Amino acid sequence: MSLELAIIAPYPELAEMAKQVCDELEIKAEIAVGDLDEGVKFAKKFVKGGTEIIISRGGTATAIMEKVGEPVIEIMVSPYDIIRAVASAKKIGNYIGIVGFKNVIYGSESLGEILDVKIKGLEIKDESEVLDVIEKAKNDNIQVIVGDAVSVRYSKKQGLKSILVYSGKESVSMALREAKELASVRRKERTRAEQFKAILDFTYEGIIATDSEGIVSLVNPAAEKILGKVKTSMIGQTADHILPSIALGRVQEKGKPLLGEPHRVGNRMIVHNLIPLNINNKVEGTVITFQEASHVQAIETRVRRELYLKGHVAQYTFEDILTDSFIMKKVIKQAKQFAKADTTAVITGETGTGKEMFAQSIHNDSNRKNGLFVAVNCASVPENLLESELFGYEEGAFTGARRGGKKGLFELAHEGTLFLDEIGELSIKLQARLLRVLQEKAIIRVGGDTVVPVNVRIIAATHRNLEEAVSKGLFRQDLYYRLNVLRLSLPTLRERLDDIPLLIDELLKKICKRTCKPRPIFGNKVLSRFGSYDWPGNVRELENILERLVALKDGTEVQLEDIDEIKKLEKQEILSKEVYKDKKVELKGTLEDMEREIISITLNLANQDKEIACNLLGISQTTLWRRLKKWNIPD
Repeated sequence: MSLELAIIAPYPELAEMAKQVCDELEIKAEIAVGDLDEGVKFAKKFVKGGTEIIISRGGTATAIMEKVGEPVIEIMVSPYDIIRAVASAKKIGNYIGIVGFKNVIYGSESLGEILDVKIKGLEIKDESEVLDVIEKAKNDNIQVIVGDAVSVRYSKKQGLKSILVYSGKESVSMALREAKELASVRRKERTRAEQFKAILDFTYEGIIATDSEGIVSLVNPAAEKILGKVKTSMIGQTADHILPSIALGRVQEKGKPLLGEPHRVGNRMIVHNLIPLNINNKVEGTVITFQEASHVQAIETRVRRELYLKGHVAQYTFEDILTDSFIMKKVIKQAKQFAKADTTAVITGETGTGKEMFAQSIHNDSNRKNGLFVAVNCASVPENLLESELFGYEEGAFTGARRGGKKGLFELAHEGTLFLDEIGELSIKLQARLLRVLQEKAIIRVGGDTVVPVNVRIIAATHRNLEEAVSKGLFRQDLYYRLNVLRLSLPTLRERLDDIPLLIDELLKKICKRTCKPRPIFGNKVLSRFGSYDWPGNVRELENILERLVALKDGTEVQLEDIDEIKKLEKQEILSKEVYKDKKVELKGTLEDMEREIISITLNLANQDKEIACNLLGISQTTLWRRLKKWNIPD
């Protein structure tokens, strides 16, 4: 295998020195002796064999640069090298001619005054000129020639004394290091180029690049496939000729990307992005990426499924529910009885009490344990999506509907359990459809007319008071009675404070194992403090606090000041229970006016503590910040 570096030395002494430097620097390189045209021949031979970087000197380096395609690093002839050669020539004669290419002889005549000798620079541009230059120098009574190998060779033929300009080790070493660095950069560039090519060739997205005038300069295979055109017919055309009506001019003018734009090409709908290439605040080109809309919709469906569905396998059993309290053991006993009943059930309890854990345990202890456990959070899915998720849809039911339609969760949960979390958030329309399924044991897909029988057990959960929702007309009474055949009310953590040490122990084992961090130490004072707190977020809140303590304490003892956050939460709870309820919002003006008043009152009650205010309002700090910015209220 050929080496990536090659040294073409114009004279043997340089080749020998180069070999010594290579050994000292532990650099491998091909080495050959050849001046000018002979050096070019060696260079072409090495390049053909795979050499990437050529190192040479003087005229030979210049000749190789002109006639060989690969990069050439020149061993520079330093002023010191010239001075040393002229000093040697001065011993032979006082009229010295320095022969070489312009880069070698430049400024050499000024050395005459310094060295008390007459110097004339004799420039050559090609090897064929050397003989004529030497003859002219002889006719001009120049006594000694200083130059490279070819100059010395021709001088001897003309009977002139000559001194060869030698390069020192430092120059050779510098050239080798520069060559190694260049070779490394070229490898990285080739790697990036291959990566870029692989991305272009194998991505599913079509990619078209244009110059500043909108002329297409690059087209990838996916773009050819999506558009049904070969790239040779597109390159050189304007982008808006290939993709009519795209807003290329607007993007080039404003220099801002345009994302997710629909566009029709023939009988196909695509979704495209326009990204300007801004260089020094000037748009020098645009990259257009696009996909078929059907592909985007398929991805969206898969993502939506991952986001909204919690999975189809029940992981927990009753053995996973940790407790030493009488009230919790009573609830578990009741839940085990419900598991055998195979009818609808409602689990109520505050946030963080473990409603889904009980639902999974009931499923795993029932006759349906070999079927799927399908869970969906009714509060996290928009109504228009939730209907199609629950009941499925037929092909063509709506724009973007999958070819062949799609099964809904009821069909997926056939012979298993469907867990409807936060059922109190279900719209009246979907409540009516759910009631019909419970009555008829069958569903009709969105956009369809075929009745599909389903055998599904429904377990619903809510933290809301369903009786109150029924009285206010927010929840159908008939659906309430259909669901409320079996009712399981989960106790809060404050109702079973004796379980806190057990829960702390088990939760710390889980957290420390997951995070690979040492377990913090809990003293009696801290445990007592945990036991005196109301835990509005229940076990979920306890787990969150423990996770923070594991991260912060790193195996050391937890102090009371480490749980100041609990005091802060207590302060928030007091605000929400005692002070906040006495404030009245006057129902006048627009909805935005009332929203602004509510936020202003809450911030004042929370002493401008935005975290407490956000928790009271039930909004994120980002939402609060946006509202304050919109209303020009200092934050």
